[in-house]
Amino acid sequence: MKCLHCSNEMTNYEVHKTLRTMSYDVCESCGGLWLDKNELDQMAVQVEGDIEYCATEDASDPASAKHCPRCAGEHLRRVKFLGEEDIVLERCDNCSGFWLEGGQIQKINDRLTKLMPVKGTGFSEFLTETHLPHYYKRIKRHSAETDFSTPVLPVQHAKLLGKTSHKCPTCENLLDSYKTYGIKIENCSKCGGLWLHQKELKALKDRIDADSWGNLRWMNDEVVAIEKSSTMVSNKSCPECSDSRLLSTNFGNSKIVIDRCDGCHGVWLEGGEFNEIVHYLREELNHLTSKEMEKKVAEAVKKIWSDGSESKISEVLDAKAAISALICISIYEHPPLAAALVKAGIAGKTVAG
Repeated sequence: MKCLHCSNEMTNYEVHKTLRTMSYDVCESCGGLWLDKNELDQMAVQVEGDIEYCATEDASDPASAKHCPRCAGEHLRRVKFLGEEDIVLERCDNCSGFWLEGGQIQKINDRLTKLMPVKGTGFSEFLTETHLPHYYKRIKRHSAETDFSTPVLPVQHAKLLGKTSHKCPTCENLLDSYKTYGIKIENCSKCGGLWLHQKELKALKDRIDADSWGNLRWMNDEVVAIEKSSTMVSNKSCPECSDSRLLSTNFGNSKIVIDRCDGCHGVWLEGGEFNEIVHYLREELNHLTSKEMEKKVAEAVKKIWSDGSESKISEVLDAKAAISALICISIYEHPPLAAALVKAGIAGKTVAG
């Protein structure tokens, strides 16, 4: 692997602990660091808590010029760690790897010590003292010896089912059928476009980050409004209704232009647009205050008893996700409360143990 900052060959370190093994790639010239999925958490061996979900989109400049070393053609996306303006990491949406410039380890460590209970010298101890007694083996080698690539999937966890008879509206390539989260979607292997029905778009959005506080399943307004938005006739044909032209419209208040079919209610997203929609919704969520979120929760709870298009179970899950977001927003607005809750959680684990 070449350093994303200075292009020098990076060095891979494989560290063995009694119960687990992990590796990381570091540039010994500039200190740049590549961490594959989950390695950011694994390196924080002295920190209590999950920190990989603590990165928020950098709305001012979300795009990065750097490409992911694991995923061909994938750009990294700039994210602010814990909302800090001076800690901007770069992350791959496809493989969830992180790139850290030299010196950012210490900045992250300094920030974490203010928010979370830390043992020893904290997060940076992993790199500065890798020969601590609880590590009994360390292997050093050229990064190229351990390089691997990650397939670029249309959506995370997607499994290829086979070819379809539908043609891509953009390049007329036959679409591939995938299944992910129990949902069937169609993707163009040539241009990366995604074909799905409106309900599938909502279902796919609902399952993104389902295990994090940033669950987007209650954010349905923009999806519901797709068929009510003003449109322009595009030059693309519907994959299912071959005689129909797709209609172009903006997604919500964003600059993302999507295409839909009035006949079959299908939605066509150009390559990368689904990720852009998710990022847009995350930014909408990140900018909500607790007061604004309280209103959203009230709306979500009210829908449980209304005669909507969704099942009661779905409406309850939407309300649950909205309440979770409200709690987390309130905590982030009050750092002392966050620290107290983390300490209380750790104390509870200690008592239970």
